[in-house]
Amino acid sequence: MARLWCALIPLAALAGGLDPRPAAKDYPHHASLPKASIAAEYHGRAFDSQAGSFFTQDYLVVEAALFPSAPMEFSPSHFRLRLNGRQPDLLPVTPGTVALAIRNPDHYEQRPGLVAGGGVGGGQVIIGRPRRAERFPGDPEARIPTGGPGSLPARTPQPLRDAAAAAETFGLSRVEAPPAGAAGLVYFFWRGKHAKLKRIELVYDGPAGQAVLRLR
Repeated sequence: MARLWCALIPLAALAGGLDPRPAAKDYPHHASLPKASIAAEYHGRAFDSQAGSFFTQDYLVVEAALFPSAPMEFSPSHFRLRLNGRQPDLLPVTPGTVALAIRNPDHYEQRPGLVAGGGVGGGQVIIGRPRRAERFPGDPEARIPTGGPGSLPARTPQPLRDAAAAAETFGLSRVEAPPAGAAGLVYFFWRGKHAKLKRIELVYDGPAGQAVLRLR
């Protein structure tokens, strides 16, 4: 029993996400595979719920769910996002990376294709952005520290902290999905103009098989 408990610790420690809906058909997009059904809903750059809401400047948000016939691993690493039919596909980033960007919008810059905080394909955190230019003589905001050496970090406003906490809490982590389902938000770094996205496809490649869900 002790060995079984130890084996379950890694999955339990990483657990997070959302309560799954009753069935895959309750999501706008879904597909059936031999061992499971997968489902998804595209939320653009924001997520809104009674439990918490947030907006992301540089990330696309996809709600993903898995309903297996038997307990099965479910992880954001099983997904990729394909935009306008072009490759390479976008890889997911960790919820912590998104939370960091929300919590510190004026102190951090995200760059695509690099690893941050253990994420895959997300942004490297660059500390110390250029000092803001004065909008008018004596502009007080131009004197706000930008996170460079010797500067004191400004306290993050409570709304940003709440939004960051929601993004991290709702983010999908590696879990063992039961037959009743598991769900969470999967994040992808993308800074382009959202209006130019004519086709968005979520690619699943995991223990249940392979599938592509067209989200737009």
